[in-house]
Amino acid sequence: MAVMKKGNFAIDIGFMKIGADFEETDRQCAWELYTELATRVALTGKPKDPECTDFTGEIYAESLVSLYTFFGEARKIMRQFPVGTIGGMKIENHLGALIHRSMRDVLRPFLETWQADFRYWWEEKSDKALPPFERQAQYPRVKDMLSQWSDLRAIMRAIQDQLVTTYKLIDVSKLQ
Repeated sequence: MAVMKKGNFAIDIGFMKIGADFEETDRQCAWELYTELATRVALTGKPKDPECTDFTGEIYAESLVSLYTFFGEARKIMRQFPVGTIGGMKIENHLGALIHRSMRDVLRPFLETWQADFRYWWEEKSDKALPPFERQAQYPRVKDMLSQWSDLRAIMRAIQDQLVTTYKLIDVSKLQ
């Protein structure tokens, strides 16, 4: 299983630069993926948190659900992306391949490591009498989980930024 660390783990998010403009259907699929990323704090963190380490105000159980839900939404977008647009570009430079790599190499390993473990602890072992923020702080592996989650967010934010650049999208995450 891949271990995500900003310092020693990388996912190649690059796209091949091609001379022609993208088809509007390509941009629409990129916009849909961007929208899913930009609107999920669980995936990309808070806009004013460049290190992706600010988890204040989040209920981890709900944020893990958001990550899982994104998985399904990304799969839908991958299915929608016009396969005919691969054309002259290599398959690894296709938006669908980027979605697949991000799910396979980043999101799935994180969810496999933390989702069931945290959910079991949250539902069966944690002190339900505590307020939610105090309760989740008691999770025995919280430091490791948040460290890897921070790495996931940094990678997903880099993908979001690459979508903006490559597909010439408006970056609404930068709006004041």
